[in-house]
Amino acid sequence: MSQEFNTLELARIYEAQGYLQDAFEMYQALAEESREKDSREKVPEINAGLHRMEAALQRQGNPPANALESVESPLPGGKTAHLLEQWLMLMVLQKRVALVQSTKSQFRGHAG
Repeated sequence: MSQEFNTLELARIYEAQGYLQDAFEMYQALAEESREKDSREKVPEINAGLHRMEAALQRQGNPPANALESVESPLPGGKTAHLLEQWLMLMVLQKRVALVQSTKSQFRGHAG
């Protein structure tokens, strides 16, 4: 018996266990299901998961091939979901900048 279980909880479990590609694909399936059902329930969580997984896969050097179209596709949810997506992307960028600054300061400390 072959049945797909696309649930937010399973996506979170994949993410927590480090199966980033599987988690990304699960979030994509959930996003598609929410579009088909015109469901606004849990849309911000799904979008947040898509962004986290895309960012994590890019950091590993394995960006998903269809990441931009899936993350950029507007899900039902209106401005709130869009603002949440933008906020999450800013948080990821802020963390990256902090990491670069920390690394630079460590190298300066060792050089002197």
